[in-house]
Amino acid sequence: MFKKLPRRQRKPDHESAEPGATPAIPVLQLVIISNTDLPEQEFNTQREKLRRVAHYDNTARIWYNQVPLDRPEWAAQMLTVLFEAARAHGTTIQVHAQPAGEGSPSGQATGTP
Repeated sequence: MFKKLPRRQRKPDHESAEPGATPAIPVLQLVIISNTDLPEQEFNTQREKLRRVAHYDNTARIWYNQVPLDRPEWAAQMLTVLFEAARAHGTTIQVHAQPAGEGSPSGQATGTP
């Protein structure tokens, strides 16, 4: 009595050469060293700025992060915060380019907004 309609073939959302493969993205590796010679209130202000954009390693007493270069507007926002901290508080910022496909150094995480 009821006729079954044929099912439509769905197209995959993302087509890639290898299933589950994600393209390698170049990143900027960031190493941030707090200025510890500041008065307590200014040091705390510096720390709050850095906390928004980096991860603190208690053992090394250094801040880390990576900025993926596939999202330039987010990278610009993060770098603006860091260089403002450098200008206002004397924070040391080291930026190193990491080509696409190279592994992440241990202790570092990729930042997300």
